[in-house]
Amino acid sequence: GSVTTLGKMTAPDGVTGDNFGASISLSGDLLAVGAPYANTVDHNNTGAAYLYRVETNDTITYLAKVTASDGVTGDEFGGSVALSGDLLAVGAEEVDVGDVDEPGAAYLFRLESNGSVTELAKVTASDGTDDSEFGGSVAISGDLLAVGADEANPYGEDDAGATYLYRLEANGSVTALGKVTAPSIV
Repeated sequence: GSVTTLGKMTAPDGVTGDNFGASISLSGDLLAVGAPYANTVDHNNTGAAYLYRVETNDTITYLAKVTASDGVTGDEFGGSVALSGDLLAVGAEEVDVGDVDEPGAAYLFRLESNGSVTELAKVTASDGTDDSEFGGSVAISGDLLAVGADEANPYGEDDAGATYLYRLEANGSVTALGKVTAPSIV
């Protein structure tokens, strides 16, 4: 019943204010750590997720820094992370989509056998509204992805929230399955 500390992880390029550890997910021997205020080459506070492997000798190996291919300042990519096998989902609740201000997005990645990371898809809510915070939470299990939007307004009420379900297809595309909301008690 005792607990053994294996190590302390830090971002290899981390700086004060990155918020490293704001979100974490563990699947098998893989660990994802979100840092929603990390900088990228071109933008400040875009956000990142870091991948690590827990080795059989209980050491921890840094694998990769994951960022959105279209990331810009203030996206908060990495505010939520979820792992399932070699699939990584990362939420970015402040992403702008078209003319909609900060409805949010979720990104899907695959950790390849050679250690590289491939971006598979960017997922957004088809009915996203300003500040709906889609991507504020993510969960992935097998080929199913759930994305929370806690500021969504399904009943025309502020902050009622919603969860969107998707399936990752064999060809890497994503299919929307539905939207789940709490029953209206109005």
